Parts: sequence; structure tokens; C-alpha cells
Amino acid sequence: MAKLLHTSKVKIQKEPGNSKIKRAQVEGFPDVLRMGIHGGIAQYFKLSPSEPRPATLDYIVAAVGGCLTGTVAGALEARGVRADPEKLQVEAEGKIEEVDGKMILTGIKVRYRLKVPKDKRATVERALEHHEGLCAASESVRRGITVEWQSEIEEESESDSAQTAAATTVSHTKA
Repeated sequence: MAKLLHTSKVKIQKEPGNSKIKRAQVEGFPDVLRMGIHGGIAQYFKLSPSEPRPATLDYIVAAVGGCLTGTVAGALEARGVRADPEKLQVEAEGKIEEVDGKMILTGIKVRYRLKVPKDKRATVERALEHHEGLCAASESVRRGITVEWQSEIEEESESDSAQTAAATTVSHTKA
């Protein structure tokens, strides 16, 4: 049985006048993440964005890469191995493909470049062997995340005075 540790709350809005740019703000933080489309994603939708922005799938790749980086850095530092930028460099690459007529992130590859003392190599290799299982983002993606959505629809009358509301809730599970 799961124990709730935190509920992440994020408000998302489409930017006025630009259907492909979304603004996301994590509750409790003033910064806004701006997401859009670019590159092969824009080509897939047959669009040429006036302002190319990282796509939502890029943020998933960054989240997994960031979590794995923090996890491996913590494991290294706990073993007396420095994880400063000159000692640990990380690149994450997401493979976005068309599968069954849908754009899907099908894989994430993370590459570590490490500079370690000779006497710590075996220690570092052991830390690398076990770090992924401790990364919340990687484990979440690998296990599948339940996605649920709910809508509240208000129909506006021509005079905007009479409004009717209806709600629908649907749950999906990603395997």
C-alpha cells in the first residue's frame, strides 16, 4: 500500500494567441516554465513555431535525467567521490517516435562522464549499478504512471447570463 508523501500541484495555461506555448507554474514557486514545440515535434505537427520552445516531452527527459544525476551524485559523494561539474557530466537523450499514429517518448538514455580517483573506480561502478532503482523519476516512468483527468464544462449563452455545468471523470493507466 502506498503512503502519500507529497502532492505536486501545477497550474497550466495556454499563452493567449499562441496555441503551442503553455505556461506551467509549480505551486509555491514564482518561476514559470514555458513549453512549446520545436524540431521534429514541430515537423510532426506540420508547424513552424515563431518561438521554438522545449516541448513537454523534453521536460520528461530532463526530469528523469535530473533525478538520475542527483541520485548518482549523492551516491558518489556518500562514498567520498566528488560529483562537481568538472568530475561528473551528464547528458540525457529522449527518443521520440511515431507509434500507432501517435507521438510517444519511447526511451531515455543517460550518459555519465566521470573523472574519479584510481582507487575509487570499483566503488563508483557499484554506485552506478544500484543508483537507478533509487531515482523516483526513473522508477515512476519505468513502472507506469496512472493518469486521470476531470473536466468541468460550462456552456455560455449568447448573453453570458445562463450557464450550465457538467463534469466527467475518466482514468487511464499507463502500463
